[in-house]
Amino acid sequence: MSNRMDLTEKVYQRFVYEKINDTDWSKGTSAPLVVELDTTEACDLACPNCISADVMETQNRFSNDRLLKLGREFYQAGVKAVVLIGGGEPLAHPAVGEFMEYLGEHDIHIGITTNGTFIRKHLDVIAKYSRWTRVSMDAASEELFGMLRPSKTGKSRFAFIVENMRMLARIKKGKLGYSYLIQTEADGPGMVSNVHEIFQAAELAKNIGCDYFEVKPSYQYRDGVDHALMKHDQSLMQYARDQIERLDELETDGFKVTKAINLEYSLEGVQELQIKNYVTCPSVELRTLVTPSGAYVCPYWRGKEKMNIGDLHDNSFRDIWDGQRRNDVVNYLNPSRHCSFHCLRHATNNEVLSMIDTKRDSEAVEISEEYDRFI
Repeated sequence: MSNRMDLTEKVYQRFVYEKINDTDWSKGTSAPLVVELDTTEACDLACPNCISADVMETQNRFSNDRLLKLGREFYQAGVKAVVLIGGGEPLAHPAVGEFMEYLGEHDIHIGITTNGTFIRKHLDVIAKYSRWTRVSMDAASEELFGMLRPSKTGKSRFAFIVENMRMLARIKKGKLGYSYLIQTEADGPGMVSNVHEIFQAAELAKNIGCDYFEVKPSYQYRDGVDHALMKHDQSLMQYARDQIERLDELETDGFKVTKAINLEYSLEGVQELQIKNYVTCPSVELRTLVTPSGAYVCPYWRGKEKMNIGDLHDNSFRDIWDGQRRNDVVNYLNPSRHCSFHCLRHATNNEVLSMIDTKRDSEAVEISEEYDRFI
């Protein structure tokens, strides 16, 4: 299957390579390169079986002042990119426009994962500063969208979101993506299959003016493990495969199809958990997650108290990163025991650990200049 994402190439960008080589890995990094940020844990949609439903029960968010101070703290720490994500709907925060403007003006790259309902409210700042904006759609029709991504008011937002995307497509500087999470009845009560609209959705994405269409698998809680790949009916997965194999015919220089790292495993019905033969995770030194309920070593552990590295309402980002609590959590985390789910950065971890072990001379490997800070 072509167009599969490959994250390992990104570690051979000069700024990442130098970060890895310059770090004393017995102590860890001075700051992450990338922060994933939940600005709020509230959302205006009511998707059935939402993966963040338990997190959103509190409706927590950073105060306007604290969010803006976080931007300054990220800059002072040397953070290179921030991904606005959730948790809740990141663009629902009332100060997020000013926050994005600060990051953009201080050369911190911005990526956005959104449900699309607030794009219009922040259209100009997103168009100017977002390097990529990925809208979670999962459908190509108003009827299916209404079942999978209903609003809390019961009113369909499909046409509104599509128009928001068209407006952004006309003026954006960065990339615009249409995200399609494969779902079937196996995903839980109230769920329906969306495999029949995959190709139609990609056609719509191209018509809107998106730069790419992303198709990805769903996950479940299984055998005591969060984020295990969902087991779907294989006849539906074959139907999905047939549609996905047709997507390549839509590609042009200006429109690409992206297939998630673990998509093939899901289509094949692979149920084995991902075995990891390493006991430390270098990715937690290069990326971290910040939310109103706490900061976490990575997004897979969002909301899990044992992986909470600190409270950023009352503590600075620097204090959290250098603090004893983070040190204890990082030392406790053992991927070979705790991370048997299909981690997107498994291959990256293996590559970075190899780089650390060999201390490769930059002249002996091909180093690229920066092309993507979202490692």
